[in-house]
Amino acid sequence: MNTIKTIAFSILCFVSVISNAQITKPSLSPKIVTQQQVGLANFTLEYGQPNKQGRAIFGTLIPYNKLWRTGANASTKITIDTDVTFAGNAIPAGTYGLYSIPTKGEWTIILSKNSKLWGAGNYNESEDFIRFKVPSIALEDTLETFTIHFENFNTNGGDLVIAWENTKVRIPVYVDSDKAIFAEIDAKITNATGEITAATYFDAAQFYYLKNVQLDKAVTWFDKAIEMRPSAFWYVYYRGELALQLNDTKTAKAYATRCLEAAKKSTSSDYGYISKATLLLEKIEASGR
Repeated sequence: MNTIKTIAFSILCFVSVISNAQITKPSLSPKIVTQQQVGLANFTLEYGQPNKQGRAIFGTLIPYNKLWRTGANASTKITIDTDVTFAGNAIPAGTYGLYSIPTKGEWTIILSKNSKLWGAGNYNESEDFIRFKVPSIALEDTLETFTIHFENFNTNGGDLVIAWENTKVRIPVYVDSDKAIFAEIDAKITNATGEITAATYFDAAQFYYLKNVQLDKAVTWFDKAIEMRPSAFWYVYYRGELALQLNDTKTAKAYATRCLEAAKKSTSSDYGYISKATLLLEKIEASGR
């Protein structure tokens, strides 16, 4: 019995020593988790974010023509909740490991069905979902910190960007949002059976205006929204923008002026519409129409 107790005590002491040997310290490549809506798709990015720290990166620390985890530590992961396309390639909803093979002029982007690896360890090409190439872009400014993010948003997507040091790659992401939005507009306005709110009219009008389709409907819906909520100077602003697009400078000027005056009187915030309306008036004057 004493022998058993001695062994148990020794094990506890050993575990205690191991536990106490661990030092709590910040990671040099902290884990980043970001969520981003792109069109009507929701993305989650997870990756380790290293810094340059005076090192030469691409072609040296990250060799050309070799597989890279595209970040640090655990494999970079990208999760999408709906079907999209990356650079024209269909990508179903799901979670993927994001890898790459950088070269001077272009990168091979790899989406792996295995997102649970530690970095590129035990990577197996047979688990690739897809590979495709995108050109690399030289940057004038040096980026100290590696980053993966989205930019250049539009209603049907944006660009997924991977950037570090003096290099970035841009992956066009397409989300077929239009079909769903047009269908919702039809259901909530064209085929509506109940009350239609000012915000619904405005959202529909703004979407048609931005897509440059059926602008006569956009005019009608903007007018209905403004009639129902005349104090919403942002409604008025977009009606002015649309009028200018339709070459109706007289109407455009009237709405831009109305927006500017209302925004100046706002007791809460002008939400930037003083500047926007001022710029719109300058644009109207410069048009000479």
